[in-house]
Amino acid sequence: MKRMKVNVRGIPVSIYEVAGEGPQTGLFLHGVGGTAKMWAAQMRALKACGRMISVDIPGFVGDKWPTEIVSLSQYVGIMTGVLDAREVDKAVWVGNSLGGRISIETALTVPERVAGLGLLCSAGVFLGAERERIPTDISKEQFDQAVFYLPERFAGVQTDESKRQNLEGRRRYEDLAERTDVMNFRDRLSEIDVPTRVIWGRHDGVTKVHIGEYIAEHIAGAKLLILEEAAHVPQVEQPLAVTEELRGLFAEAAVIKN
Repeated sequence: MKRMKVNVRGIPVSIYEVAGEGPQTGLFLHGVGGTAKMWAAQMRALKACGRMISVDIPGFVGDKWPTEIVSLSQYVGIMTGVLDAREVDKAVWVGNSLGGRISIETALTVPERVAGLGLLCSAGVFLGAERERIPTDISKEQFDQAVFYLPERFAGVQTDESKRQNLEGRRRYEDLAERTDVMNFRDRLSEIDVPTRVIWGRHDGVTKVHIGEYIAEHIAGAKLLILEEAAHVPQVEQPLAVTEELRGLFAEAAVIKN
């Protein structure tokens, strides 16, 4: 993957890109505590479909907080700005957690930029009166129990720095959420009219599986894949299954385009 930086509205954004062999573009967005590199397996495997771009979401990777960002909804403009910088009109948006929220809001507000949606354990939809909050008062080990099906598999690759940044990212998300006008897109899912794959870990302790089922039921034509041995980051825990499901998404989006 080639790493580069683009400037979007005065904000430097780090991206990774895999040169593609086909006409499509994929835009991959991680969740809180993740990075653009989490999509490496999918991006390399799907390059036959076209160019693959993954973004380090500003404010959630590294320590520098862009003061211009005061709402989660601003990420729609930032991500479409990334596409503009790379001269891309429309992409298949693939988002995990926070990245899924950004993708849903983009499909609702600037649908002309979205060729398809891959939603993995997405935020942006809650079914009760109160949104489910990301806990900031528990240890990283406790949080990992909600995020990973087998957290011990990933303990060895986590550093003190990554644990600190994970907690800071959770705090930043909660702070922005409190200042975001619209947090729940539950009642607008029926407006989405692009090929959609909903991918969920059966053991997700952050956004529970019934949310994925609801999303798939309320987006016309959406297909649902529930992975038994996965939690909140199925692209890491079950990379091959996720890749194959996304391959189907790109194929479906290509048919719609033609």
